[in-house]
Amino acid sequence: MKKRLAAALILAAAVSAAGCGSGQKAETPAVSQEEKKGETKAEQPKEEGAEEEAAQGESDMPWKIEPLAERVTLKVGNMASTSPHLPTYIAQQKGWLDAVGIEVEPVLFNSGPAMMEACSAGAWDCGSTGIGGVITGILGHDIRVLAPAARDEGGHQAFFARKDSPIVQDGQGHGTCPEVYGTPESWKGKEIFCAKGTTNHFTLYKTLESLGLTLDDVNVVNMEVSSANTAFKAGQGDVVGVWGPLVYSEDKADLVMVSSDAWVKTGIVTNYVANPKAWEENEEAITKWLEVCIMTGEWIQEHQEEAAVYMTQMYEEDGYPSTDEENLKILQNNPFCSLEYDADIVTMNSDNTMNKMAQQTYDAMSVFVKMGNYTQEQLEALRDSGNFLTAPVERIAAEHK
Repeated sequence: MKKRLAAALILAAAVSAAGCGSGQKAETPAVSQEEKKGETKAEQPKEEGAEEEAAQGESDMPWKIEPLAERVTLKVGNMASTSPHLPTYIAQQKGWLDAVGIEVEPVLFNSGPAMMEACSAGAWDCGSTGIGGVITGILGHDIRVLAPAARDEGGHQAFFARKDSPIVQDGQGHGTCPEVYGTPESWKGKEIFCAKGTTNHFTLYKTLESLGLTLDDVNVVNMEVSSANTAFKAGQGDVVGVWGPLVYSEDKADLVMVSSDAWVKTGIVTNYVANPKAWEENEEAITKWLEVCIMTGEWIQEHQEEAAVYMTQMYEEDGYPSTDEENLKILQNNPFCSLEYDADIVTMNSDNTMNKMAQQTYDAMSVFVKMGNYTQEQLEALRDSGNFLTAPVERIAAEHK
């Protein structure tokens, strides 16, 4: 089975959701792409047995997908310790992308906004990102949004406090979301580690809102998720926000989950996106990659236990240890979107003002406007951008009726 290509770990600045608004950043040092031995992947001859692998990949693909006329290498961006890259990873491992003529170079980022900062430099061609990356990407970098990837419906975003925290001591049931811990008084003034401008930040806002509070009532420290987790383990801060496998990591055994995306019902989705320059130059290949990703997302929903094993392997290669059991929970609670779902989401909304995919982001961004991360003018600019594309999914749906 094909091994994953070495990912370039890009620790770009994790910007706030305000993008070009607030200017707040959590700086992290940049690390250059790993030096590859010999020629690049695109220039190397196919390794021995690769043709047989491609044939095997084509034979067991869930859908019949026509290969590209010429092989293409795509740089696929994804966020550290998140699940939306899993379809690409599994399709690599199973030879499905190889069978349609696509080689993938994974490029890893600390957050969606950080991924968008690398857009203009051409660091990635297509990939997946959360709400913060989508908004920052459209307003600041003119990215294209192709389709929803997965829905954050439970246990993917969470906040933790120590057992002796007043928030934990006050227990649950004091706000409009009964599962959330603490009272307004026990949350006020707390130092909270959170990556601003991300779905995690959105979850924090909804948590505080459920208790009648705002972000002004607490001290939010803008910190990339793995650094936040490390600092919290060292005894710093009062509450920490994490996502992905860090929600279920062993160090959480001594902590208490005080809020989550499921408890406050964020309803956020992650999306497949494209760099505008890459889309202009390689629309056919990126659409083919999207087709394979949607197909593999459906396969994941039908084979969750096997997919969880792949997910553990993917995270391990990215430097985030996890277990199959933890990842199975994530997959069960945060489903990948089917072609049927995506085909519906690119249709127009009830008042015919925008497609439903754009409406999802518009609704979420409306909350970010209330948070002070964006202006009403920026919200309207996103609505009118035309960057939520319908043609790619419509084309794929037509081919698989």
